[in-house]
Formats: sequence, structure tokens, C-alpha cells
Amino acid sequence: MERRRKAARGGSPGGLAGGSSPGQPKASAAAWLHIQALIDGGGQIMIGTVAPIRGAAVAHDGNKTLAMLRRRLGEAVPELLGRLDAAIATAKSTGSRVDEINDASSDRRYEI
Repeated sequence: MERRRKAARGGSPGGLAGGSSPGQPKASAAAWLHIQALIDGGGQIMIGTVAPIRGAAVAHDGNKTLAMLRRRLGEAVPELLGRLDAAIATAKSTGSRVDEINDASSDRRYEI
């Protein structure tokens, strides 16, 4: 009896590489250039909970924190990533951190 060859499975597990899932917009290569450059340069980003803040986005270049953002009410994660990308660009061009988490007038500061 002859064996049948299974069809090669395309794409990556979970459909992460090479585009988007069905029904999802395809990310352009130009999207989030500053985030990409930061990661390529050894930096990192974090999106999630930084107690007590739910919905934080943080960018760190390996030496210092460049941006700390709070997710806005109803803001989608791609929108938050877009704001983080812009905040990284601002921090790099001005030399100062973009900070929506620590309130200068507050007695209690949440350092990340």
C-alpha cells in the first residue's frame, strides 16, 4: 500500500509570522519602527500590569527607561503600541523620559 504525503503546513504556529490572522489587519513593515529599533539595539518593551497600574506600556533601552504610558479607556493594544512608538521617538530626540505613570504632584511615585 502506498503512503500519502501530507501537505506541507504553511505559516508559523499561531499564525504569528508573515502577516495577520484572518479578519485582522496586516501590519505594515513601517509600523512601530522605533520599537523595532529599540529591540534590535538590545532594549525591551513591556505591556501589561505594573502594579497597581493595569495596562502599562514601558520601553527601556538597556540603560534607562524611555517611556512609561498608561493605557487609555477603550484604547486598543495596537493604538497603545503606536503611542509607545511615538513616545520612544520623542524620548530619543529630546533626551527626556515620556512618563504618564509617575505624577510629579503625587506623594506616592511608582518607579518602574
